[in-house]
Amino acid sequence: MAVISLTHSTVQRYPSSARRSRNEVRLQPRDGGGHRLVEFNLEVSPTAEIDTERDYFDNTVWLVSVEAEHRELTITARSVVEWADDAPEEVSIPVAWDAEELAGHPALEFALPSPRVPRLSEVRALIQELDLPPHPPAALVGANQRLREIFTYQAGTTSVATSLQEVLSLRVGVCQDFAHALLAIARELGWPARYVSGYLVPEVGAEPGDSHAWVEICAGDGRWLGYDPTHGCAAGAGHIAVAVGRDYGDAAPVRGTFMSSAPGLAPEVSVITRRDVPGGPEMDQ
Repeated sequence: MAVISLTHSTVQRYPSSARRSRNEVRLQPRDGGGHRLVEFNLEVSPTAEIDTERDYFDNTVWLVSVEAEHRELTITARSVVEWADDAPEEVSIPVAWDAEELAGHPALEFALPSPRVPRLSEVRALIQELDLPPHPPAALVGANQRLREIFTYQAGTTSVATSLQEVLSLRVGVCQDFAHALLAIARELGWPARYVSGYLVPEVGAEPGDSHAWVEICAGDGRWLGYDPTHGCAAGAGHIAVAVGRDYGDAAPVRGTFMSSAPGLAPEVSVITRRDVPGGPEMDQ
């Protein structure tokens, strides 16, 4: 048993005062996958009206509204998550779908193109390049393991506005881009697949944890199985899910609008994790 403390802070600065702002915040961890949310607090500066609701994908959404003029908005989410099993996970081979059954299943919407994951000829070419096994379940697992062989993880080369087509051309990106690429492959192969945003908590003594993105595939038996193409492995106990959706647009941690005479600066984001193991060492990051 371990307890994970997470602090996720976003600072948005405005060169010209914002007269009002509206934000949707998806930073509250979901229960499941061996995790249980123990505590969650959202702190906002300046003073804001705060409400909460569940969205279409059953994510908890915090609605933050600031009416007064402000030059800076700080949103800090503090979470405590209990984690029951931190044993390494094996990459599971999913059960294949029966086409007729999938056609009438709610998961079908995740097998269709989405705004950030359109159907592209480049995806079909990528599948050929990966030289995946002919058996569909094995092909899916192979794609998760092999994407990082031809794509390079490089921070700062892409942004949330970078299209999937650009990522497939550049062959570089971050976890969000790897997730979108695997989503595209899975859907091209006929699998329902959803985007997951959350946190990757490291082992004690490893490099600091961070926010992360991965993919869940809905198998023919109804289970959602997690795959992390950035690391070529299964999503295990160290992957703490916060929000799910068709792609990043449905699960963005903070998304909003404001009224001002000038654009805002790029947000400053920091993530701090703390892992406490009863009777063992502690880790601060």
